[in-house]
Amino acid sequence: MRVAIFGATGGTGVQLTCQALQRGYQVVALARRPETLRIRHPRLRVVAGDVTVPGAADPVVAGAEVVLSALGIGYRRHATTVYSAGTANILAAMGRANVARVLVVSTSSLAIPGPERLTEWLVARFLLHPLLRRPYADMLAMERLLRQSAADWTLVRAARLTNGKPRGTWRVAEEGKLSGCWSISRADLASYLLDQAADTRLGRATVEIAY
Repeated sequence: MRVAIFGATGGTGVQLTCQALQRGYQVVALARRPETLRIRHPRLRVVAGDVTVPGAADPVVAGAEVVLSALGIGYRRHATTVYSAGTANILAAMGRANVARVLVVSTSSLAIPGPERLTEWLVARFLLHPLLRRPYADMLAMERLLRQSAADWTLVRAARLTNGKPRGTWRVAEEGKLSGCWSISRADLASYLLDQAADTRLGRATVEIAY
């Protein structure tokens, strides 16, 4: 399988790249500074470019069977268009290249649980959303773009990402919220994304993932 990876230099993107190569896939990744992706492999090609620039995604998407997007700014609080502009450009490139399948990482805390789950409600309502309101606004714009697209998309809303060791097990809620949705390692998130890359059962679906 040939996969296109965006956000490859981030924590989840590095895991996606390494694990895709371990599975024997051909990988093409976009990076503003290719030298920061310290993975070298004969089946990996890194393209220099900025995903927020129209057309930059085209050489990455061309020939891919599936697109994996782990775009993000971490837990920074500043306003950004990386999520929305980047995803818009990826979707446009997919349309030009006739590539249908895409999996996009978002965050589970965008959807505030009901007050009956008191601790989770308090954390999301009074901590995360006030602190991260500007990047969250762009994530919501990204999700709207994805849902309005003609792509065979799966939106994966992940719990708080950690650098912990993979467990190989996790919980997933399709079109709903998980209770106790606190964390997931980047390694396990990457494994889940790659598992779903060729599975169209979750086409045009939103899922949450956590331990």
